[in-house]
Amino acid sequence: MTTALEVLPHDAQQHERSATALHWARTSADSPTREVAGTLGWDLDQIGAGPVAAADLVRIAAAAYLADRRTPRPTPFVRTFELTVHTVNPETWNSAPGELTEELLHWLTGDVWHLRAVPASATDRTLVPLAPADDVMLLSGGLDSLCGAVDHLHDGIERIHLSHYDGSTAVRSAQNTASSWLQSQVSHPLRHHSIKIRQNGTPSESTSRSRSLLFAALAAATAAAASSPQVTVPENGFTSINPPLTTARGGALTTRSTHPGTFSRLNALLAAVGIPVSIDNPYFHCTKGELLVRAHNRAGNALLTAAAATVSCGKLDGGRYLGGNANLNCGLCVACLVRRGSFTLGPHRDPTVYLVDHLAGPSRKSLLRRRRRDVLDVQQAVLSGIDEIDILAVGDLPPETDFDAVVDLCQRGLQELSRVPLP
Repeated sequence: MTTALEVLPHDAQQHERSATALHWARTSADSPTREVAGTLGWDLDQIGAGPVAAADLVRIAAAAYLADRRTPRPTPFVRTFELTVHTVNPETWNSAPGELTEELLHWLTGDVWHLRAVPASATDRTLVPLAPADDVMLLSGGLDSLCGAVDHLHDGIERIHLSHYDGSTAVRSAQNTASSWLQSQVSHPLRHHSIKIRQNGTPSESTSRSRSLLFAALAAATAAAASSPQVTVPENGFTSINPPLTTARGGALTTRSTHPGTFSRLNALLAAVGIPVSIDNPYFHCTKGELLVRAHNRAGNALLTAAAATVSCGKLDGGRYLGGNANLNCGLCVACLVRRGSFTLGPHRDPTVYLVDHLAGPSRKSLLRRRRRDVLDVQQAVLSGIDEIDILAVGDLPPETDFDAVVDLCQRGLQELSRVPLP
């Protein structure tokens, strides 16, 4: 199955006539096109002046994300994408950096990607530079990103918190709630930039494994525009490694969003195109519970109210059940069970309202049936444990990785999971 797509400014001419054109409004002030909606235009006016390579990377990452979401994944086969993207410097992306991008997308999605960059004129608009910052930190709306923000809240660093959202009201609400709560904890204005980009209409593919490249590209472009040398991605190491809970599961469904191999590839790509930014996860050696304890030690019980509003759920399908709620963490998918396990490490209780506790009768039974595999896989992993082979099955780790420390980290993550009461 091959999908040919071309992503281009709404006023540009198409190069690949056999491809489906996805027109993108040039600025956020222009009317959205039929294909692409959001607050970010092709000119990247919401981000501001920065290196051409960073802007082109955002365009490529956005194109891949749009292609990913509009193309249903046939089971068990992979998809093949022929992706044509209009860029200011196409020569860069039709050489080694383009190959790095194709390999990174394959690593993230499991699909085959062929990238072709074609020339586009640079914007003739004067973009306003961002005020300088020392760090750009991702604020995803999840529990880890909130905890990371709390841990760094009073370090005296000039920081931009960056969010990306598409059509999920639950994620958008969680990001806004986290930002508002963080602002209430400091006397200075919190710099929070929120960017929306999505395809118009309902996505054909429910997964979005390419989103991590888009998020990273947006963060790198924002950091470069603000003369910041770094992007910080707060994520616990157990989720980052994402060890297979069973032999058949393939790394808890093979998500590699924050795997060390992903950051290694991202940083190699940024260096190859001359973007002076590095992407790092300072919490790689923490379990989710250890990261939560660290943030709780900073903020006390006030953190728990904000934590209850974060979104960790990997399914977010609460709207399909009678009496359900699309904004609630389900409580039974693997991501939710890891979340629930994190609250068992300290003396604090979990204040989250989970869908499994919200539903009753046939609706609850239906949810239990849909999550049966997740629950059984967690039970099996707790009984069998995780070893070196399981960890390597997810993908290669950078050469400098302390492998013994990673194994110990995964064992501690399993201990947290083992304390979650399962139905």
